[in-house]
Amino acid sequence: MDLQPNDEGWGSEIHRLRYAEQEQKRMENLLREEISRWRMLIEQSRDGIVVLDQQGKVYEANTQFAKMLGYSLQEVHDLHVWDWDAKIAKDEIRVMIDEIDPEGAHFETQHRRKDGTIIDVELSNNGAVYRGEKLIFCICRDITERKRAEKERIDLVNKLQAALAEIKTLRGILPICSHCKKIRNDKGDWEQIEVYIKEHSEVDFSHSLCPECMKKLYPEMYKPLKQMGSIGNRDK
Repeated sequence: MDLQPNDEGWGSEIHRLRYAEQEQKRMENLLREEISRWRMLIEQSRDGIVVLDQQGKVYEANTQFAKMLGYSLQEVHDLHVWDWDAKIAKDEIRVMIDEIDPEGAHFETQHRRKDGTIIDVELSNNGAVYRGEKLIFCICRDITERKRAEKERIDLVNKLQAALAEIKTLRGILPICSHCKKIRNDKGDWEQIEVYIKEHSEVDFSHSLCPECMKKLYPEMYKPLKQMGSIGNRDK
């Protein structure tokens, strides 16, 4: 029953209504301040931030996210997530949107910019219900340069490992026969020096004769070759 001005309790009811009105205004001001604070933090973030609705459409986004994709903020608000995700199929994205919960998910994917270029992106997502509607909060970090540097490092390591695998270094003191010049290997067997070096390095041999040996073994060929200049002058 409604209270009349001269009814008992009229004053206390007015006081209660005024207090409730003041509390409502106070809560509205706090909410506006909280929203402003979060908007400021989102805009100052160096990462791209985008909020999706349950249909995968952009609900909200910061300037950095639009910049990452090469769109204006107005253009971004007309997009769905499958318009820029270049790695995950549309049907799979729909399933992910349905399954995402407050615990969230962390993974890597690729985004397609407005000009068609592809960038590598690290995503941190989580779902929440706001005013009865499920929203997906996404933090997007461009890791293109990091991925490029990682690939270069892996390629360099692979090249170095391949080079080390090909290099066989001769180390230590090699026992060599002072007469026939054979080398004693690790098993104690004697083998030709060229065989030993070939087995322990990437060196290969082509056989020829030095001037001294040619003069000694083939004197009839030595003089004509000497005259033709085919043999150097270092021989004695």
